[in-house]
Amino acid sequence: MELTKRTEKQLNKVFDDPKKLRKWIDRVYHDMLLNCEQKTKKMIDEYLDIYGIAVAYTLRYVCGFGKKRLPEIMNRIWNNVDSFKDGYISIDDCIKDLKNNGIEFETIVNDQNRVHWEEDIKHDIE
Repeated sequence: MELTKRTEKQLNKVFDDPKKLRKWIDRVYHDMLLNCEQKTKKMIDEYLDIYGIAVAYTLRYVCGFGKKRLPEIMNRIWNNVDSFKDGYISIDDCIKDLKNNGIEFETIVNDQNRVHWEEDIKHDIE
């Protein structure tokens, strides 16, 4: 952590008074939490954008969806995402339903398909 001249002066004053030190530590801690939360939200938003584009791209070029059906199916997908978030659809119920139709959850979500967060976190720290 690089300190500015102003911060160095503040630290000298803070270390003389335990109450000021505690207040300063709390402020720094709060700022760190806020920064981490913002970066986490940004990373999640980026991955959701990438996932949405990948789904649309796959539906277009693998499944042959065109100008009419592609926007309709993407709207349905995002509607389902909102329904999961709002509690109208249960993930467990969907997994059971897919299993009844011959689609195993483990084949959809496996280690190869998972996002490797550690690499992104290391990149963001540096």
